[in-house]
Amino acid sequence: MKSHNVSLLSQTKQTAFATLMMVGLTVSPLVTAQEVLTPLKAVSEGRMIKGQLDGFSNEDKHKQIEKLKLHAQQHVSSKNVFVLRDERIAAYQQGQLTSPDLSSMNMQQSTLDTKVNINRVQVQQAQQSGFGYRDFAIFQAYSRLFDDLDQDGFYHTFSVAFDADVYGYTLNEPANVYAEMYLSRNGGPWEHYYTTDVFTIYGQSEDDDFEVLTTLSQGYQTDFYDVLIDLYEYGYPEVVATLSADEADGLYALALESQDRDVVYEQEIIEEVVIVEGGSLSWWALILLIAGLFSRRGVMQKIH
Repeated sequence: MKSHNVSLLSQTKQTAFATLMMVGLTVSPLVTAQEVLTPLKAVSEGRMIKGQLDGFSNEDKHKQIEKLKLHAQQHVSSKNVFVLRDERIAAYQQGQLTSPDLSSMNMQQSTLDTKVNINRVQVQQAQQSGFGYRDFAIFQAYSRLFDDLDQDGFYHTFSVAFDADVYGYTLNEPANVYAEMYLSRNGGPWEHYYTTDVFTIYGQSEDDDFEVLTTLSQGYQTDFYDVLIDLYEYGYPEVVATLSADEADGLYALALESQDRDVVYEQEIIEEVVIVEGGSLSWWALILLIAGLFSRRGVMQKIH
């Protein structure tokens, strides 16, 4: 009987242990996944700049950042199934992703076209005849960090500027291009955060840099992030040039966090006032204390 009870107890312990293990296996991943599944949201704006002179200057950056933050609050993020870089590259090759609309080229770009006496039709004709036969490169890139509200050294707004070049058959040969921008958290996978509008580059000109200002609105943990830029020629599904933190120091280890983590907590100081209410016992204690002091003073005078 004793042996049977011991065996039954052992089986009960094993069953309970197995149940706890199953609960742990089913509950723990859900808790962890809750943080992982927080959707990433970044709102960006890009513009053409002349070299490194015009861009998002310190004077107007606050206005631009406030616009981005307002847009982030109003923005309803749609589910993007092509988040990872390899997925997006394959999607372009298979026709599941297409180039941005050429009509997105803004007035600033049209002015630049007119300045060099090349219109949009000429750009299209030049690039269509050169698909796969011209070389592209991203010559350089640099970054700037803005807005660290809690002053912990991690910022929720940053900009990336880069200079793309095309090596064709003529001087200042034009090409319509756009860029896919990716972030990698502490050596992790490259995750897409922005696709630029189509813009035109001219040969190896230094006056056709492009800058992207980004506010990380949600889901980006406090950490160091690398940046990668994939350059595409408009209408061509393959990556024509790439630049990442491996080649450019300006894209390496940016101290970033999303806006929902960059919060200043105000310390509230509470002053405690202690009020002692005296009853009859307190008053008698005070009288006895005073009487004792006078009695002690009288004794001291007699001694002297």
